Amino acid sequence: MHRKISIFEEVKRLKQDVEYHKRKAEEWKNKYFELKKEFDEVKKLLNQLLNANTPSSKLPFSFKNINRGSKGTNPRGKPEGSNGATREEPDKIDKKIEVKADKCPNGHGKIKQTDWHVRFVYEIGEIKLKVKKFTVAEYDCTKCGIHFEAAHPELPKTGIFGPNLQSLITEIRHNFAGSYVKVSDFLYNLTGESFSQQGIKDCLHRVAEDLQPSYRHMEQEISKADVINSDETSWPVDGKDYWLWLLCTLNMVFILINESRARKVITNVIGDYFPGVIGSDCLKVYNNFAAAYQRCWSHLLRKTHFEKEKSPKKDIAVLHGQLTSLYDAVNNFLSSNPSFEQRVWNEIMYQQKLQRITNYRWKSESAKNVTNMLKAYQGQWLVPVIMPEVELTNNKTERGIRKVIPTRKLLGGHRTNHGAYDFAVIESHRQTWKLGNESPYNKLVEYLKNCNAKVAF
Repeated sequence: MHRKISIFEEVKRLKQDVEYHKRKAEEWKNKYFELKKEFDEVKKLLNQLLNANTPSSKLPFSFKNINRGSKGTNPRGKPEGSNGATREEPDKIDKKIEVKADKCPNGHGKIKQTDWHVRFVYEIGEIKLKVKKFTVAEYDCTKCGIHFEAAHPELPKTGIFGPNLQSLITEIRHNFAGSYVKVSDFLYNLTGESFSQQGIKDCLHRVAEDLQPSYRHMEQEISKADVINSDETSWPVDGKDYWLWLLCTLNMVFILINESRARKVITNVIGDYFPGVIGSDCLKVYNNFAAAYQRCWSHLLRKTHFEKEKSPKKDIAVLHGQLTSLYDAVNNFLSSNPSFEQRVWNEIMYQQKLQRITNYRWKSESAKNVTNMLKAYQGQWLVPVIMPEVELTNNKTERGIRKVIPTRKLLGGHRTNHGAYDFAVIESHRQTWKLGNESPYNKLVEYLKNCNAKVAF
């Protein structure tokens, strides 16, 4: 016989079941929110490490654009069957050597010469430091009473490093991101002479001091340019987060390191209002202080390519294709050296194409984000069609920043503000000279000799 269950017992049991399921539901709810929070944190971290601005060297293979353009697709080296020469015959021959043999490699003494062939070999001489003794005359002016010393181009105002050695140390430090200890070791291995790390540091500081007047002149002159491209990157100074800013004109590169990423950094250099064109990415600090802007197409296409690789079946892939096609068309048009009339008509045509792409009803969230960016910076994508001195991309500033990245990666930035400032002063000149197709080493030697030749009192 089955025992009769009281209605009260049944209600009690059902209440217990309800309470149990409520507790379970609350537990699962808490677990869900914990996992969601953890997922959001991981997603946020992943977006920091893997986004449209991630360097290609750090991208997974699936995200890399392996469909390269016409440049860089040819095999390396000369075509098969060619002479393999890579240099023309040098005009100056320092030494001529005839290479002959007395016997066969197998030890036979009877050999007969059948022909000659010529090879040119480049070599450096034995590297030795020269120690120069300067006996410096001191004078008193009989009219104004000043006391001064005679000057010589190869005699530095202070220190024991001559201009050639100063320039060599600067090149090792900046071009190869060499630490003070590595620069010291390299010089010892090269010359047999030992210089302390502090001596290397002081040498670089004196180079920066000599370059300071020119650096201040560059800061004054950059605001007079018609077009300025700008970019910035994080830069540790004494363990704190600073920013390295790089401003580039047609013939000048100006670098400064500042703890701020705000607009005031660039406006302090070029003024609250710039009457020319600013080329940049879409960072908001560049808005509303210049007469015109050109936004970087490389950043735009990199963003759409990145989103396309994440979601290849969504309409972002179509958007990326259309924007790439438009960019290629504009680039090819600009490379044809068109007349001003052609530029005006084509600018209207390209603007209409870009407008149609922007106004299309895209469905995916990633495509909408891109078109919202196009709308936000309307009129700031095709300035080079009218103005030939403006570029479609901000690549030249990115290339300039890429040159200093080894210092950040290998040396961890700088330990002091003075070291960061000296680095900005020297690197501004090195990249400016390089931009003008001149040797940073030779130009620095020339500059330091001119500084030394000026009488100090």
